[in-house]
Amino acid sequence: MALKWEHFEKVLGMYLPLNCPVCGDIPFDGGANQFCAECLKSFRFIREPACPSCGGEHNGILEVCPDCLAAGRKFPWKRGVAVFRMDGAVKEVIYRFKYREQPELARALGRLAAGAVRSAGLRAELLVPTPLHWVRFLQRGFNQSELLAKVVGKELGIPAVNLLRRTKWTRQQAKLDRDARIRNLEKAFSICGSTNCRGRCILLIDDVMTTGSTLAAAAQTLLEAGAAEVNIMVLARRQRD
Repeated sequence: MALKWEHFEKVLGMYLPLNCPVCGDIPFDGGANQFCAECLKSFRFIREPACPSCGGEHNGILEVCPDCLAAGRKFPWKRGVAVFRMDGAVKEVIYRFKYREQPELARALGRLAAGAVRSAGLRAELLVPTPLHWVRFLQRGFNQSELLAKVVGKELGIPAVNLLRRTKWTRQQAKLDRDARIRNLEKAFSICGSTNCRGRCILLIDDVMTTGSTLAAAAQTLLEAGAAEVNIMVLARRQRD
């Protein structure tokens, strides 16, 4: 009988605790969180009240955070959850995850993301990662959102499915104005695969949200394909001070 990773990890942690993937120190609990206590303290977790639109930091005075107000439109998803604010130690970890060929960080980050989804009470029947264009996928060798979705799905018992395809190469959104962002993402996504999303509640997963335009285009594609509801979860929300 095959030994599941979770069982192997518990046994390994009893005799040889797993090291923190950031600093290399031994986690205080023998690997359950994977990040050590000191590194966890350095992460800027988003606490309540969070923006109901993007999940980012919010003072609770206005309906949504200033960044969502600045977007100038209502996003097509119902609710958003973000685990961290994109700065400091979090920025470094995500950079290592995406660009320094450390996809193994998906396990530790995905566990924290699953906890955030669980705490927020978000329901979902399917987890859908935001896809990369095939050229970027070949350059990087993996899709970080897909790796996250698989870990979150395993933690929550929800299937992670590649329902979206990125059909055109797009410029970086952060360098464009609002109108250019919308034009840049026109027909950027299409539905793929055999799974039917009609009538399903979907949680769209990405690593970082800046303007929200990419997630909006992806969410709109799922809704037009018949999804009953789309919510989003991102590791980090990039916000202005």
